[in-house]
Amino acid sequence: MDELIDIFIRMGVISCYMKSRINLGGTPFERLRSRYENTDTKCPDCGYVCDSCSWTSKSDGRRVVYHYVCPSCDADREHVFRLTK
Repeated sequence: MDELIDIFIRMGVISCYMKSRINLGGTPFERLRSRYENTDTKCPDCGYVCDSCSWTSKSDGRRVVYHYVCPSCDADREHVFRLTK
């Protein structure tokens, strides 16, 4: 698990400060998805703010994709992270 956190730090997803404060509940992938659900709530296309938005995440082993569709305007939003050694 610490290896995945270090990958996210190198990718600029989380800071070193956050690493020391991460709640160990859930995987790093789940925690990042939760971050999007709690902070990335405003649709950049229509301005709709979703208080209970639900991002999906999937991985093929080489990359992690976080995806969300706005319930107001159906705009697709994705964050893609490539995992490298």
